[in-house]
Amino acid sequence: MMKLADYIFERIEKTGVEHTFGIPGDFVLPFYAAQTRTNLKTVVLTHEPSVGYAADAYARLRGLGVALVTYGAGGLNMINPVGLAYAEESPLLVISGAPETRFRKDKPQLHHCVKNFNTQHDVFAQVTESTSIVDNIKTAQAEIDRVFDTTLKLSRPGYIELPRDMVNQELELSETKLPDLAAVNPALSVAVNEIAALLKASKQPVLMVGVEVRRFGLKDKVIAFAEALNLPVVTSILGKATFPESHPNFIGNYFGQFGNPKVKDYVEGSDCVIALGAVMTEMESGGYTAKLSPDNLVQINNHEVMVGHHHYNGLKLDQVLDLLLETTTAKLKPTSRFTLPSIAKEVIEAPAGSKNLTVAAMISALNEVLENSNDFSVVTDTGDCMYAGMSLQTDIFLAPGYYVSMGFGVPAAIGAQLAMPSRRPIVLVGDGAFQMTGMEISTAVKMGLNPIVIVFNNASYAMLRFIDQQRDYFDLPRWDYTELAKAVGGNGMQATSAADFKKALATALKSDKMFLIDAVLENDDISPTLRRLTDHFSKKVKAAIS
Repeated sequence: MMKLADYIFERIEKTGVEHTFGIPGDFVLPFYAAQTRTNLKTVVLTHEPSVGYAADAYARLRGLGVALVTYGAGGLNMINPVGLAYAEESPLLVISGAPETRFRKDKPQLHHCVKNFNTQHDVFAQVTESTSIVDNIKTAQAEIDRVFDTTLKLSRPGYIELPRDMVNQELELSETKLPDLAAVNPALSVAVNEIAALLKASKQPVLMVGVEVRRFGLKDKVIAFAEALNLPVVTSILGKATFPESHPNFIGNYFGQFGNPKVKDYVEGSDCVIALGAVMTEMESGGYTAKLSPDNLVQINNHEVMVGHHHYNGLKLDQVLDLLLETTTAKLKPTSRFTLPSIAKEVIEAPAGSKNLTVAAMISALNEVLENSNDFSVVTDTGDCMYAGMSLQTDIFLAPGYYVSMGFGVPAAIGAQLAMPSRRPIVLVGDGAFQMTGMEISTAVKMGLNPIVIVFNNASYAMLRFIDQQRDYFDLPRWDYTELAKAVGGNGMQATSAADFKKALATALKSDKMFLIDAVLENDDISPTLRRLTDHFSKKVKAAIS
């Protein structure tokens, strides 16, 4: 026999998770109390959206992130970050306290209740892969196992709603039965042989590595595949750093018409593009500007395989990769190994003669720190900070690259550092996003963490302004960010020039506290990547508005 809460925590700990994230509230207090019987550390943040972002980042690096929230006001506050986790395939598990089972038989006249007692569950069902209201002790183990297993297997969020009177009920455990292994899908060998034939006939192939490679723990196998055939490798915006950027086979990030022009030309000139674990969304394809011929494109992800115009359902990414490595290395002779192109990295330097701080100068200074260093992770919010981050040399990169939700950066850095304590986060965040969730710097100080937070202070929603035009509703106040950092127990410096920024960065590197750099930028300064993107899309937006 085991208390129901103890069983849930045992399952959490077996995955290797050491922290949970949340905000205590009345309906989840018994579950928090039960957690004190475990070795799990509780991380309490200031607002539920930050809870979701922090747990999501932790999940991306550790394989599972857990958020503990109260019913209604807490749970419904989590919907946006859980939607982000679903869109970007992150295994985030939300456990919400709930009213006692005896109350749920009456009219929903209880605080935190919206429409009826199932409302919160029904909302979460739209942004998760699996859900359960655990209100029956006889079926509790099976329901908990189902949500856990689905979350881990599919790398998408799960939701467990736990009434207060269920937390400490005694659970009679039954032996978990392992599912029967499914027969090998006969389409697997057909699809892989077709891919191998395309590779054999190829003169200029390229491997595009996407985010699912990291989500499903396939990084080492992908490296082995690239090395076996000497394939040149690019990564997508969401898949950045999924393949080591220091690896000799890595040639750059591909972002349609907006990335390094030389990488773009090579990829789009390829006669065989294998997109492995890259779901070709609008963001992955540079706003649908990627010019990849369907005849030469192979898409392999955890939901489907497409080889040219042929579509194969029900094939798993890991199975395809295993057989592809075996088949291609057997069919292609050692002399058939491909030749890597010589593509110079895009050099981004501050404009000559510029006295004011620029995004380009920040990229240049950060790359001097990041090059050949395994001491840092890079976490960005959305906006120009994310596009600037695409130019940084790193092998750990976290960003809301598809769902593009503002507010991710600072709380995600907390999750990232707790998940990988050996790496100090360098956080790039716009002033708009910082004003949403930036107060989590106080949580970082409370937890003894030391991220370096760089605020792109241009007093506006700059990306929107460049896509559209100057409008007063894009303007933001310039907060005194350095004094704010000091007020919560951290350190900070302001930078208004490239020299200031280098000095601030050097000081931050020596600091053992959370350190904020207030990077004051001119209103008309943006990264080269965002410049290319906004030049392209501003014409369409302005035409639609007019």
